[in-house]
Amino acid sequence: MRKSFLALTLVLTAVLSIVISANAQSSDRPLNEIEIRTNFSIPSGEANFSGTTNSGSTLDFARDFDFSNEWGFEGRYAHRSESGKHKFLVDFETADWSRSRTITRSFTFRGETYVANASISGDLRLSVFKAMYAYRWGNDKIRIGPMFDVGLIKTSLELTGTTNNGVRSAEGSITKLAATVGYDLDYDPTPQLSFYHNLGGIVFQGEHLFHVEGGVKFFPVRHFGATGGYKFQRYKLEEDEPNFLTIRSNGPFVGGVVRF
Repeated sequence: MRKSFLALTLVLTAVLSIVISANAQSSDRPLNEIEIRTNFSIPSGEANFSGTTNSGSTLDFARDFDFSNEWGFEGRYAHRSESGKHKFLVDFETADWSRSRTITRSFTFRGETYVANASISGDLRLSVFKAMYAYRWGNDKIRIGPMFDVGLIKTSLELTGTTNNGVRSAEGSITKLAATVGYDLDYDPTPQLSFYHNLGGIVFQGEHLFHVEGGVKFFPVRHFGATGGYKFQRYKLEEDEPNFLTIRSNGPFVGGVVRF
């Protein structure tokens, strides 16, 4: 993933450098941004794909697997209107956590009973693709207002281990079209410095969606800069009741920004 990320960053930088040089804008502030991040994610959550409400088959990611912290990938494109009132954003992120260990209890997952004191490997994944619109009030330095985002969220947990029927693999995966509402904030005290904050959430039937992030961007030159901050998200998605998967991840992020 690191080699692919580096190659993508280098190609993107080269292409945008050509575009910027050939089409320099006369406006005081660039209206478009492309941002590439790496997110250091600390995961937790629960899942139940036993087909029953049996609490003994609800898996706790911290207790049963102790998934290690991993670096994820995120890419986003943002456009602001000349007035700053309208902000559009398209965002894609993905993260993957893996762990192998000896489980201390038996549980049922997708019809297979994994037995205690045997080795098991787990792979937990989260992918989010969403589009956002925000209408903000304010002035040249600060803009804040309501936002709405909608997109696809995919969560999955794959297990391979010893069961009553020998070594088996099973996967529980849920993909949902989901939306949240909240607010978006940009504070630009200088042309080189920008602080931002975004929050959204919704509760619909048995599903709970929430995300929040805050960070800062620094532009030592007009078109290129760096970003860093902290992000938390919690997604609980239901398949057919009572099957569900909840992922919580939080941690810092760093990246680069090109604006034009």
